Amino acid sequence: MTSRSLEEHRSDVLALLSPLAPLDLVLADALGCVVTDDVVARANVPAVPIASRDGFAVRTGDTRGARMRPLSLPVTHDVLPGQSPTRLMPRTAARIARGGAIPHGADAVVARPTSADVTLFLDVEPPPGEGVVDAGGHWKANDVVVEAGTRLGAGHIASLAACGYATARVFPSPRVAVIAVGSELRGHLGSTHPSVAPAEPTIDASGPLLAAMLTSAGARVVRTLAVPDDAPLLRHAIADAALQADLVVTLGGVSDDWHDVVGPLLVHAYGGEIRRVRLMPGDQQGLGIVRDGDAQSVPLLALPGDPVDVAAAFAGFGIDAIMRMRGLTVERPTASVEQGWQAPFGFAQVVPVRRAEDAKQRVSPVGDPAHPLLRDIAAADGVALVADDIVEVVEGDALPILWWQR
Repeated sequence: MTSRSLEEHRSDVLALLSPLAPLDLVLADALGCVVTDDVVARANVPAVPIASRDGFAVRTGDTRGARMRPLSLPVTHDVLPGQSPTRLMPRTAARIARGGAIPHGADAVVARPTSADVTLFLDVEPPPGEGVVDAGGHWKANDVVVEAGTRLGAGHIASLAACGYATARVFPSPRVAVIAVGSELRGHLGSTHPSVAPAEPTIDASGPLLAAMLTSAGARVVRTLAVPDDAPLLRHAIADAALQADLVVTLGGVSDDWHDVVGPLLVHAYGGEIRRVRLMPGDQQGLGIVRDGDAQSVPLLALPGDPVDVAAAFAGFGIDAIMRMRGLTVERPTASVEQGWQAPFGFAQVVPVRRAEDAKQRVSPVGDPAHPLLRDIAAADGVALVADDIVEVVEGDALPILWWQR
């Protein structure tokens, strides 16, 4: 069995992947996706000056001296959103709703309750532009609304819609199928295979854990199921999953035990290998390619079955795989360690950590760093990644952190 450092294994995994082919998605489906090209405003937004609040449109020249000597202006008409700009005669006012076009001649909106009164009593002198969004105030024609490489958030979606875009060209969210392997596992509701678990089956936690992590990273989990230690059944499940997924991930069955079927299948059917990755926990990993005739090849990652090992693998290289398919890179900010621990010589280590109550930049380990438990993953805010050349983490060391919770 070959041995690789975490960095070498991560590099090999990323070599199997590339950003997905761009698609034009409706804005609702594009949220969280990465834009492939700069998107520019086609015209000014808004096209004409509009009111930024409910009130009365006035000419500021007519309000001079109102603070010393209040005045009254007759309200000549109402302005609602969607109407063409009207004209405001001197020494008059127009009742206007937020978003309504500023009448020609008006240059400010005074905030007042928009009652049915026909006269505006005024004791203020608003400056020109108060309560007004100028033409192009949100976006001017040819402004870059969203830069290429941007991950679309709610504000981007709203801006694109305001600029008249119904779709966006993006790298779509990768579709991932998760297959837990083991005859001892209770089958998932979505499984197409009957459970052959014993009378006291093991409830699979790794599948739901990985599915949640994948979803949090922006992937779309299209299938989560459990299959027994049966090579033909597993091969059928993988082939079926590859028809609808951009990435297939198996969980479990990667040891050298005689009953594990993932390794032989990976080698003989998918041209891959099981390898020892110098990562703690979870030092047995596999990778390969699912090919079906002339169909598109689908990468296959084989992870250990223990949920803590799954979390470590996801933090060590799985998140990088998803981000590469999305056209993004992984951000691992550093944080200072409040409490040190011993690290395994020659192995990269993934340790659950909790941020300090008073600062996000300081963390402490959760549980035993050498033997983390699922409860530690649940209690952690993220995980620290310890390089394989570190044998002891001491107080004050800065470590890269992958946060579970922002």
